[in-house]
Amino acid sequence: MEAARMDISNIDMSTPFTKMVDEDIQKCEALLNDSYNEAEWKRLHIELTAKYASHLADIGSDMYEFFFKGNFFDVDSMGENALRHNLFVLKNKLTAFKNFGYRSKIHTTSGNGIEIQNNLTATQTQTINITFEDVRRQIEEMTGLSEGETQETLTKIDEIKAIVELKEPKKTKWQKIKPILTWLADKSVDVGIALLPLIMKIGG
Repeated sequence: MEAARMDISNIDMSTPFTKMVDEDIQKCEALLNDSYNEAEWKRLHIELTAKYASHLADIGSDMYEFFFKGNFFDVDSMGENALRHNLFVLKNKLTAFKNFGYRSKIHTTSGNGIEIQNNLTATQTQTINITFEDVRRQIEEMTGLSEGETQETLTKIDEIKAIVELKEPKKTKWQKIKPILTWLADKSVDVGIALLPLIMKIGG
C-alpha cells in the first residue's frame, strides 16, 4: 500500500499545522509523565489517531487493538498498559514525522511488519543508518541520566541489537521489541528519540 504523503516544499515551518504537531508531542509527553487517567488517555488517543491518520502512513502499525481490516482502534478495550504503549508509539511517530520534514515514509505490507521505502531522503537515510555505537555514545554523554539509568539504557540497546540481528520474520521481531517500547514509555523524550532509529532498523 502506498504511503500517504504531504507536499511540504512550500510549507512555512511556523504554520498552524507544524505548531499543532509540536503541541501534540508535548501533550503525549505530559500525559505519559503524569499519573494514569483513563478518560484523558483515551480522549488523547482518539484525538491523535483521528487527526493524523491521513498524515502518518499505516498509523496502526505496532500498536495495540488496531484492526487493519476495518481500519479502526478498539479504544474501549484498552487498559493502562495498552494506552501507555500506544501513546508512546504515537509520540515517537509524531517526533519522527517532524524530524523527517513533516512527511511520512513508513508503510506496512500485509503481515510483514514495518518496512522503509526505498526513496528515502538523505536525511532519513542518515537517520536510519545510525549505528548502535553512535547511540551508545549519545546515551553515555547524556548528562540528565544517572549512572544506573545510563547502564540500564545501554543494556536495552544491546537487547534491541540482538532482536534486529535475529534471523526471524519482521512480525516476530516487532512482537519481541514490544517490552522495550513499554519500558521506553517511562523514559525521557531524549532517550526515546535516541533509541527510535535503532528500533526502526527492524524494518530496514
